[in-house]
Amino acid sequence: RPRPQDIVFARDALLDLLRIRASTRLLRLRDADEVQRRLRFLNTGPDQNPVVLVGHLDGSGLPGERFGELLYFINAGVEAQALELPELRGRRYALHPVHLSDQAADPRPRESATHEPGRGRFVVPARTALVYVAE
Repeated sequence: RPRPQDIVFARDALLDLLRIRASTRLLRLRDADEVQRRLRFLNTGPDQNPVVLVGHLDGSGLPGERFGELLYFINAGVEAQALELPELRGRRYALHPVHLSDQAADPRPRESATHEPGRGRFVVPARTALVYVAE
């Protein structure tokens, strides 16, 4: 049974995700053609980690877009998950500014999510949705 503080956390974490959505046109694309042109899924195929969804959105040429690229991770697992994404080796990403804020409802992205550019390795905390932006 959820406690009052669980409900408050869920509400505030959702509000953070809505702030992230509002910060970028990449999470508000207008039609299926634009989505198909800009979105690709990573962590697919026979070696995929089945508890983590990874999406890459390309912002190049999108008028008014402040982020050239955006990555989102959804870890549905009960433990932190480490993923190596070879196609992202050497590319630098930072957590979205909403996650880095001291006012973020969920401190886990800021405190325990990691990215190693040289390996294309990401660690995503348990039961977390988070967003990285290209540096």
